[in-house]
Amino acid sequence: MQGIDKRLAADQDRLRGKPGEGRPHIAFVDSISRVGQGTWDALCASQQYCRYDYMSALETSALDCQFIYAIARNEGRVAGIALATVWRIPLLGRVAARVMTTGSPVNTGSPLMLAPGVDVARTLLRSMESKASDLGVRLFVGRDLPAADFAGLPQLEKLYACAYLELAWPNFEYYLACLEKRKSIRRDMRAVEKAGYALEIREGERLTGHEAARLRQLWLQLYHKHQSPDQILLTEAFFSRMSELGHAVWLLLKKDGVVHAFDLCFALGDTLESTCCGIDSAATGRLPVHRVMGYEIIRYALGKGFSTINFGISNERGKVEAGCRMKAHYAWIEAYPKWLGALLRPVLLKVILQEGKAEASIRDPGGAA
Repeated sequence: MQGIDKRLAADQDRLRGKPGEGRPHIAFVDSISRVGQGTWDALCASQQYCRYDYMSALETSALDCQFIYAIARNEGRVAGIALATVWRIPLLGRVAARVMTTGSPVNTGSPLMLAPGVDVARTLLRSMESKASDLGVRLFVGRDLPAADFAGLPQLEKLYACAYLELAWPNFEYYLACLEKRKSIRRDMRAVEKAGYALEIREGERLTGHEAARLRQLWLQLYHKHQSPDQILLTEAFFSRMSELGHAVWLLLKKDGVVHAFDLCFALGDTLESTCCGIDSAATGRLPVHRVMGYEIIRYALGKGFSTINFGISNERGKVEAGCRMKAHYAWIEAYPKWLGALLRPVLLKVILQEGKAEASIRDPGGAA
């Protein structure tokens, strides 16, 4: 990634627009601190994961990526911001490619924050794609776009479906009563409890260094098991920094004082986002811990009065059984140089697209990416 900082320092003249044309001026910066919290907060919706404090923590989590922000200004005012990261994903064997993906490498959700009544989505995304080409990356993925014809962009592909559970029940018992498999769910929860496990919930409470290391260890088990090419490697610093945030919610499943499974969620307005999880497969054995933890998220959300849970991607069958609705997200994918991209497109789509990779669980294997 050497040289990216210098190239980010200079805006691309062709993307700026000319005075008097009413076109937005696009500037690129490499840190949220260069945007300013007031400007950021004015654009970030309450349900978006990318709060200023969250992104600041993410930037300092020592992830193997570089953050890029495109800022659109119109008549001197910020009209919108797009977020992206540059990092590497494996393609075939030991072959890896430097890619730019819009959005967070950890979360699903819109990469755009737009001022009301201002149409700069297309301009921001096209500017970011052009910047990807300038930076010499091999692949651009403008992801988590809400429709196949979003902003008139070319060749949008279905990337994956994101699961949302609308919480229309007054409590967890009413919710279970509506499910066909309620008896097996209750049986699973009793089995986990009988095995000596107890759930601890922490809200906005910092982890100790030992706890952060333990949670990363549990997360790594799922990371290595599923080997998803679009999952960035999380660090111990990530878990530590996330625990400093007041809207972080930790569900810790313990036995004899040791954490054997966890879920990390975030309270985003009236939505609870399930962000990542981990499990000690050897210790838990055949117990249905993974499944039970998903239902414990629902129990927690209902008890706290949330309206919606964002359960993220993958494992669609289990999530539909839990009552989730699936919302398709689309991606604009370009490879460089573009003549080579046309030849590589079938391979790239096979690696990147998640359609059909469902598993029988209501939890993501290792967090959304």
